[in-house]
Amino acid sequence: MTALRGLAFLLLLQAAGEGLTHALALPFPGPVVGLVLLLPALQVPWIASPVAAMAELLLTHLSLLFVPVVWA
Repeated sequence: MTALRGLAFLLLLQAAGEGLTHALALPFPGPVVGLVLLLPALQVPWIASPVAAMAELLLTHLSLLFVPVVWA
């Protein structure tokens, strides 16, 4: 359950980055702005703990994200 809360925080920050990028017409991609927003958010313990749990889950299954494309 904690990892799902961490995923929700990550997706919320990415959406906030996308929103700021479109609203302010910034020349940066939205996910980059979301990562910049994540940096100060990680100083809050009730955000850092679920995000750390989600990071651990993603890192354990990282090899699944790099499956090569096979052409038939």
